[in-house]
Amino acid sequence: MASPPQQARSIATEKKMLDAAEKLLKGGDSRQVTLENVVKLSGASTGSFYARFGSVDGLFEALKDRYRDAIYQATIIEGLEKALQKPDLRSSIHQGFKSVIELAHRERNAISFFLAHPDLDRAEQLEQRKFIVGSMYKILQQHRGEIVLKDLRRASENVARIAYAVWIQVALQEPSEFIGRKTSLSSVIDTTTEMAYAYLTTE
Repeated sequence: MASPPQQARSIATEKKMLDAAEKLLKGGDSRQVTLENVVKLSGASTGSFYARFGSVDGLFEALKDRYRDAIYQATIIEGLEKALQKPDLRSSIHQGFKSVIELAHRERNAISFFLAHPDLDRAEQLEQRKFIVGSMYKILQQHRGEIVLKDLRRASENVARIAYAVWIQVALQEPSEFIGRKTSLSSVIDTTTEMAYAYLTTE
């Protein structure tokens, strides 16, 4: 059987090392993601590591790109598109919050790492937040008749801040650990939705 082309092998090796780094990150913390651990877990060589990433920082940069492109964009965009299809303000906000908060819970170790290393993607984080605020503005425009606030742009920023605060809290801590009482993720999403809805619809 013929060997795969060199380029295909190189891509496969890079994928194995990124898979290993992600596994180490999810299994512990960023200190576990070392050259030695990645090489050992992936079965790659030290030379291959340096050829593809140059350093552990380069590996984290590649891991960040994978996370951003494959997880964040697809999940958030899909969730916000669904939110725009909802018939009323409450269900639309709920769908938007559901997508971002469930992502935070599902990918909490990876998100925690990026929150702890903001220098890796400061500009991109700003762009992502702007995207969420812009999407929230579209939702509020669509349901303008239900909202008492006149400045929808300011309202969209404040609703996004509510979502972001909960997003961080869920990424850093299980909901049931917050005050030591069992709390479901769906309850957190429902409560966050009601907070935002009350803000938008109360005189």
